[in-house]
Amino acid sequence: MQSKSPNRAILILVAVALVFLQGTKAQTPDAGLMAGCAYYKNGNFTKALESFTVAISRNNADERLFLYRGRVLIELKDFENAISDFNEANEIIPGIGDLWLAKASALAGDPDKALAFLKSHLSSDFRLPEDSIKMDPAFEDLRESEGWYALWEQEWYNDREKAGAEVGYFLKKNQPEKAISFLDDEMSGTQAAPELFALRGKVYLGQGNYASAISDYTSALSMLKKGQGQQFISLNPEESHYYNRALAFLGAGRFKDALADFNKALREFPENFEGYLKRAEAYAGMENFEAARKDVQFYMNYFSHDQEATYKCGEYFYDAGDYMNALKYFNINLKEDPVNSLYFKSRGKTYLKTATYKYAISD
Repeated sequence: MQSKSPNRAILILVAVALVFLQGTKAQTPDAGLMAGCAYYKNGNFTKALESFTVAISRNNADERLFLYRGRVLIELKDFENAISDFNEANEIIPGIGDLWLAKASALAGDPDKALAFLKSHLSSDFRLPEDSIKMDPAFEDLRESEGWYALWEQEWYNDREKAGAEVGYFLKKNQPEKAISFLDDEMSGTQAAPELFALRGKVYLGQGNYASAISDYTSALSMLKKGQGQQFISLNPEESHYYNRALAFLGAGRFKDALADFNKALREFPENFEGYLKRAEAYAGMENFEAARKDVQFYMNYFSHDQEATYKCGEYFYDAGDYMNALKYFNINLKEDPVNSLYFKSRGKTYLKTATYKYAISD
């Protein structure tokens, strides 16, 4: 078991290297990775396992592939092979698989190993927030054990992480104003850290205060580029500062800026399927409807029954003046949902453009 976490300087260098390497292959993300993530999201774990195995056969130096496949193996209750995959991930980046090793060990009925790996995770720079660990269903059988209580008697989190927990508490209570006030106080009392700017940016984004969110995420990214603060490696696309700033740019109608950030975020996380739909909105805002449609169709390669994506594709064809293809997608919508008035309205306005007035009136 890897019990020692790499120091922060090494983590930052690894993170930068990972982003660079992912950027070099972002134009053609691995088909096995993409298919595996899509199958996982759709609940088809057998197909997900096959896809990740193919991806690993082509590249056994990507820790995320082992983490993803191990996650699938947990769903299939193959804990022995899941543990093997998480150990492989740790061989590539020490400590990155410890939380998953704790989960797999707990589910396999080995509480001692689970607690040991959990302690290793909490000692590392990869540690997740306390609430997310304590509420994880994988640890349900551990929660009444003496070892569990002893583990949480120790203080694992620094002041900035505690600030994140406090903000999460306010947001759960639907009190974003209190979260902002709390963060303002935290940032005025000490030298503001990029983590705090990103936290406040997240709250502003949720409020629809896009200008303030953009400002805070820009500050966080600028500080990280200068080596001020710590760059974490994460499997969660929602933790990408570029992705969140892109969402803020999109909300503010700054489509060109949004596109630039979505491109960076998708280089980092090509498996962020929602990101392609959001990038399509940025393209559409720039009236590049062909690029918008291509992003949606790329998404639909993996989620062909997504009605919202189907509708968006029809809208982008319509906006580009390709009414015949727009009709094709609106017909698909109505075949799946024949009582949706929005679909009838969209098909009706498309029939109007093709001068088929009888059908337009009917719709």
